[in-house]
Amino acid sequence: MCIDLASLSGKIDNKLPIHKLPRTQRKKIWNLERRFHCSVAGTCFTLMEMRRFCRKGHISTKGDVSDYDLHINFVAILADARTARPAAKYLDRKYKTTIHYFEQADSAQHLQRLWNEAVSKGEIAAAFWAILTHPRTSETLLFQVYGEVHMLSHLSGASVRLDMQELTQLRQRIPKLKQALSRSCAALLDRTRQKDEIIEALNKRLHKAFQNEKKRLQAEEKIRWLENNQTLRHLQNQLTESVNALENANLRAERAEKEALKQRQINNTHQAQNKCIEHKLLALKSECSALENTLENILSTQKMPCHKIDLAGRCILYVGGRNRLCTHFRTLVEQQNGRFIHHDGGREENPQRLDALLSHVDAVLCPMDCISHDAVNRIKRNCKRNGKHFSLLPHASLSAFTKGVYAFSKVSTGAH
Repeated sequence: MCIDLASLSGKIDNKLPIHKLPRTQRKKIWNLERRFHCSVAGTCFTLMEMRRFCRKGHISTKGDVSDYDLHINFVAILADARTARPAAKYLDRKYKTTIHYFEQADSAQHLQRLWNEAVSKGEIAAAFWAILTHPRTSETLLFQVYGEVHMLSHLSGASVRLDMQELTQLRQRIPKLKQALSRSCAALLDRTRQKDEIIEALNKRLHKAFQNEKKRLQAEEKIRWLENNQTLRHLQNQLTESVNALENANLRAERAEKEALKQRQINNTHQAQNKCIEHKLLALKSECSALENTLENILSTQKMPCHKIDLAGRCILYVGGRNRLCTHFRTLVEQQNGRFIHHDGGREENPQRLDALLSHVDAVLCPMDCISHDAVNRIKRNCKRNGKHFSLLPHASLSAFTKGVYAFSKVSTGAH
């Protein structure tokens, strides 16, 4: 990718006017500024392609023509309508699919989205040509895309420099690797000699094993002769009985192990159940404590600021639950200087009314055992979007509701 040095003398903000073309006609490369010719040459053409079009334009590419000189000559070709036409037609064929995809864009915003998609896929050259020649490309978008391609050329050059540095470092490592390879070869030869010694020792052991096999055959022959003796037969019977007894003992041991494993599994199950019960008991204790504090505030004739709950006119919406408890909930909230609203979660009442209520309340409490999953998810999304306090109660009870109200009062007043 190459950058036109002449275009860098001025700032991008000092843009020259772009030739106006009909909205349905694609722009011509020779009608664009020279800075775009430089970017098109460096982005959309390879060196081999530039040499081919330079030869068509009767520009010599033989001898010691550097890549930079080739680039400068090719940029001059793109500025002339007669010489640039074959190169433009070649790009139209080369990027036909992308150009057709960009033709669906009916606005600069749509072109911006298509450009971003192409950049994310790495199809920068094709998208750059389609953007430059599109009839609906705005001047702002044109210079934005040009700036991005311009910066990508810098990043590409920096990447090449890093690759060259890494190549130099790798070349410096070659002598060290050769030395390491030489040491490895020497170590391999040493290990080979050791293995030869081991093979020789194994051959000696194999010869000895053959001799032992011969002795074993002689011993078996002697055993067969001794088997005809009554004493040996008696010993064999005793051995059989001992083997049977051992097998019976092993069976009993296996049954005992299985029983022990079963008992451990039962014990683990009971421990898990006990932990679950303990968690529930702690939750119930917490709810009971909150309920006792609330009842104490209601029934006490003295002021107790350490347990006093003041909702300060805040509104609490209770969704789901049992209707027979709502009267108690309302009394509890109103005695704490608050307002109470109930909605059954959509069983009988209109779900649309629930969405309307959520915008007028300060907190929402929902029991997990008496509300649908759809209602909970809708409420949770709405509360998160509007910054409302949301609490999911473990069950529909007065103690759980009292605990939820108490927790909301602490959050709303900033208590810890």
